[in-house]
Amino acid sequence: MLQTTRRQQILAAASKVFGEMGYHKAKVKEIAVRAGIGKGTVYEYFSSKRELFEETIFHVLEGSFKKASDSVNGKRDPVEKLKALIDLQASLLERDGSAAALFMKNSGDIQTEMLDRLLAHRKKMLDFIVGIIEEGIEKKVFRQVDSYLAAILFMGVLQEAGAISCSGSRISCRTIDSILDYMINGIGK
Repeated sequence: MLQTTRRQQILAAASKVFGEMGYHKAKVKEIAVRAGIGKGTVYEYFSSKRELFEETIFHVLEGSFKKASDSVNGKRDPVEKLKALIDLQASLLERDGSAAALFMKNSGDIQTEMLDRLLAHRKKMLDFIVGIIEEGIEKKVFRQVDSYLAAILFMGVLQEAGAISCSGSRISCRTIDSILDYMINGIGK
């Protein structure tokens, strides 16, 4: 088992505190207490509350991407890969609502300097989904479509799966199957 680094410990605590309180109400002292360290130790790793906030966002995003990648690893069927991503999104938010709250409560505090990094992360996730869709097209599971546009639509599905989970509802396997059916087969006659 990998040992959690002090930096990771701080970021995990910061995710919870920023998620619960929002950027402006969150105190570095509270983050330090939750991390089980002194306030000064936080500043050994992060020069400011702003830097800690920004790094927390990217820590959560990278962790989510790794889990997404791991969730499809070993699956051969592109439909099963997409299903795994929806299930993962719903279960992550169900288990750790602080990650969702981090983004919902703090979206207004994301500064323009962060946008390039956020867009790079979005592109990384889109490329990942494009790869799954292109694999499905190649295997004749999906019809020939613009894989980039299909990936954008699927990202919307993931965001809504997250919103459903955040509202306290559970996404059942049947609902996930229905979502995929609508996405793959469309809603037309």
